[in-house]
Amino acid sequence: MPRGFLRFAGGALAAAGVLTLLINAGLSPFLSSDASFAETAMSPVFFWRQSLSALTALLLVFGSIGLYLAQAESLGQFGAVSFVSACVGSMLILATEWTQVFLVPELATAAPEALNALGDTEGVGRYTLGTLIALAVFTLGWIAFAAASLRAHVFSRPGPILVIAGFFAIPILGGLLPGVWGFAAGNAVLGAGWVSLGQEIARGTRNGDGEHRLGV
Repeated sequence: MPRGFLRFAGGALAAAGVLTLLINAGLSPFLSSDASFAETAMSPVFFWRQSLSALTALLLVFGSIGLYLAQAESLGQFGAVSFVSACVGSMLILATEWTQVFLVPELATAAPEALNALGDTEGVGRYTLGTLIALAVFTLGWIAFAAASLRAHVFSRPGPILVIAGFFAIPILGGLLPGVWGFAAGNAVLGAGWVSLGQEIARGTRNGDGEHRLGV
């Protein structure tokens, strides 16, 4: 496999981890919790947050491909399926964030009542359902992919463990800590896992040992 692409993919995964922390700790706290959805969607903070979230999702697409190629021979069938789930989930999140960047602000300006009604619809509307499907595929896919990577023993254990722990820490800490800080703390754990894995891919090492090189 080409080392150039693996270095790029590893850097993309590490950058996604850093952006995950910056978005949730540096931008999310400035979103108003009292404003309506339409008012929030027209704010500059919303634009930058969703733009960086879309970039993060795109980086995760490339990162997941690199993570798979770097350990494909050791992952087995479960690892292949989990990779597809993580990659497709990242693509779905990218599509969701893309809509948030370009379509939602336009709706907020042209039809704010309609946009606000999307979140107030009884039951689960199509907008909410689409978001939930993307989030579910993304979350379950990355948890499974991290578990498969942990079982493959190609990379050191902290990276996959932090990714799995991060996905569980986000809702748990989000419910325990005030405001958005619990979610930020959980995302910091998740981001640290992606950074760890990305650095190992970029360095081309197995189990943190620089003497065992991946690729050519």
